[in-house]
Amino acid sequence: MKKLEPLFRLLFVGLIGLGLGPVKQSEVRRVEIVIEGRTNRVQPQVSGLRDGLEELKYVEGKNLVLNLLQDDAPERLRSMLTAQIQRDKVDVIVALGVAETAIAKHVTQTIPIVFLPAGDPVQSGFVRSLARPETNLTGLTFFTDTENVGKQLEVFKDVVPSLRQVITISDGRQRSDANDRRQKRLKSIASHLGIELTEQSVRSPAEARELPLSWKPASGAGIFIVCSGLFRDLTSLASAATKDRMPLFGCNGFQVAEQQVLMTYAPDLYSIGYRGAGFVDRIFKGAMPQNLPVETPTKFDLVINRRIAAEIGLKIPPKMLLLADRVFD
Repeated sequence: MKKLEPLFRLLFVGLIGLGLGPVKQSEVRRVEIVIEGRTNRVQPQVSGLRDGLEELKYVEGKNLVLNLLQDDAPERLRSMLTAQIQRDKVDVIVALGVAETAIAKHVTQTIPIVFLPAGDPVQSGFVRSLARPETNLTGLTFFTDTENVGKQLEVFKDVVPSLRQVITISDGRQRSDANDRRQKRLKSIASHLGIELTEQSVRSPAEARELPLSWKPASGAGIFIVCSGLFRDLTSLASAATKDRMPLFGCNGFQVAEQQVLMTYAPDLYSIGYRGAGFVDRIFKGAMPQNLPVETPTKFDLVINRRIAAEIGLKIPPKMLLLADRVFD
């Protein structure tokens, strides 16, 4: 038996060399997720990102840390991210919107940043082009072009045929040529549809919550959100809109399902987060964000809350209910 021991040792060493022996413990990867605002609800992008990474064999508590940084004030969020980077080795920063991406970009020009999503990353100065970012940022957009916002208004009118007046609410912090083009597109489509537009902008979640105080409810009036991360939580706006029997167009299916928003026609944020996991995985494996093309939405989902429609006295055309991807009762 003793004569066989050297042979067993040789075989064991050979197995290790082939990767069949004791496995070296996986490196733990750390992702900081930057979220403007405070909410106890898990954001759809975060759920999608977590599920996508799990399918790629990244498990929280084993080889992955997902750390959420949340705050209403951009300056505090910037300080929190800076402190986290100084304290821990951060592999990737995930930013859940334009404001969050701007904060991350200000903090670091070296750590990879994945935006999930950004409205117009080229105009915002995050990337040189969608095909070749050439910076430490990449990710997914929310719109494919300025035509999208016009189509959203058209679908709003299809679901609410009585619309004659629409209050558009936009993020006043985002000033760019792309935003100006979107506003022009909205005006053009509104004129074609016989809708009178009233434009309002806000610069903070607190301002958005105070908007209902300035409304003058009228027959045929509705509210249209020009989407950005600032409008992540529409609960207060939706509650006031329902009370005043005004249809509200929101930014994603989560808001329709959970926040009493009447409807949306927009990319699915869970899917954006799920697709974002692929970016994070490639960066973990050595890819550089400047070489990863920015992706655009492949599909817009029509989501309707039929219960809210009943509460505001709206009869939705049957055709639109049949066309809807999801209907909540």
